[in-house]
Amino acid sequence: MSRALPDPGRGTVLGLAGPLTLLALLLCAASTAPSVHAAPTRLGGRADTAALALLQRASTAPTRVAYQGVQFVSAWNDTAATSMVVQIDHRPGYGTTVHSASTGQGPAADTFLPAGQAEPSVLGLASTLQLLAGNYTVISAGRRTVSGRPADLVEARWPGTGRPAARFWIDAATGLVLRREVYDQRGRITRASAFVEIEVGATTGPLHLPPAMPTPWSQEVNYSGRETLRSAGWTCPDALPGPLTLVDARRGRQGAGMILHLSYSDGLATVSLFEQRGRLDTGKLDGYRRTRNQGHTVYVRDGVPARITWSAQGTVFTVVADAPPRTVDRVVAALPHAREESGGWHRLGRGLNRVASWFNPFG
Repeated sequence: MSRALPDPGRGTVLGLAGPLTLLALLLCAASTAPSVHAAPTRLGGRADTAALALLQRASTAPTRVAYQGVQFVSAWNDTAATSMVVQIDHRPGYGTTVHSASTGQGPAADTFLPAGQAEPSVLGLASTLQLLAGNYTVISAGRRTVSGRPADLVEARWPGTGRPAARFWIDAATGLVLRREVYDQRGRITRASAFVEIEVGATTGPLHLPPAMPTPWSQEVNYSGRETLRSAGWTCPDALPGPLTLVDARRGRQGAGMILHLSYSDGLATVSLFEQRGRLDTGKLDGYRRTRNQGHTVYVRDGVPARITWSAQGTVFTVVADAPPRTVDRVVAALPHAREESGGWHRLGRGLNRVASWFNPFG
C-alpha cells in the first residue's frame, strides 16, 4: 500500500491559499490538556518570577477578557513569506471570530474558533510554559506602549547568547498579548503579530457562526499506547533534536489504515510528525521538490510552515514544522531513512489537512 500527501495547493488548511495556515501559526492551539506531560529539558534556560507571572496571566486572559480589534499577522521562512490583516471579535466562553479580507493569496474569509478549542493566547498549555522556562532565558524587559495601551515586555532569549528568541508585549490592564515576535538564532523575525486597533470590554452586535477551524483527532495515545506502537514498529520518539519534547500524541484513521500524529515543542518552535504505514509515490508529489538532507533523499514543499516527507521501513513520515531551518534539518535527519520506494497513489486523507489548526501550541 502506498501513501502520499493531500495537495496543499487546493485550498486546504496547509496551503497558503486561505487564511487558516497563517492564523494557526499565530494563534494558540487547543486549550485542552495534552496527553503527554512535558518536562523542561534545562539547557541553561532560566526565568525571573515576574516574567513568568506575566506569561501565566497572558495564558488565561482570553478566558475572562472580551475584545475586538484589528491585527496584522506575518510569517517568514527561508522560502516564503506571507502576511494579512484580520479583524478579531473575541467573547469569553463563546469563542473568537476572525475575518480576513481578500488578498493575492486567497479570498476574504471568516473563521470561528470555539472557546475551549483554540484561544488566541500566548500560551495554551501549561507544559509549553514549562518548556519555555526550561529552554530559554525569560526576563522582564520594562514597560512599552502598543496601540496606545501600556504593555509589559517579556523577552525569551537564546541561552548563552543574549539574543532574543521571542518578545511578548502584554497589556498591563488585561494581560492580553498585544504584540509578539519570534526570531531565529540569526536574529531574523519568523513570526509577528500586533494589534493596530483594539477595544477591550463587552462586545456588541450579532453572534456569527462562520466555518469553525478543524479540530484534532480525539483519540489520544498515552505512554502505554506508545510503547505498544513501538513494539509494533512505529517510531514514536519521546524527543527530537532542538531540543523538542513530545507534548501531544493522537491517532486517526484513513480507510483501514492508522495515522499517528505526534506534536513536539521547546516552548517556541513546534514540529508535527505524522506516521502512516505504506510507501510514498514519489512520482505524484505535485509542488514538492526532491532534495538531500544529510545524505538522505526527502521531498520538500516550500512555504509556511515547512513540509517534508519521505518513505522508510514501510512507513511514510511527514514533518510539518514551525521551527528554524537548522532545527528542521536535524529533526529530519534523526528520523528513520531508507532508499526511496515507489508505488501506487493513495491519499493520506484529511488528517494532514487539519494539522494547521493545532500543530503549534505556542502561537
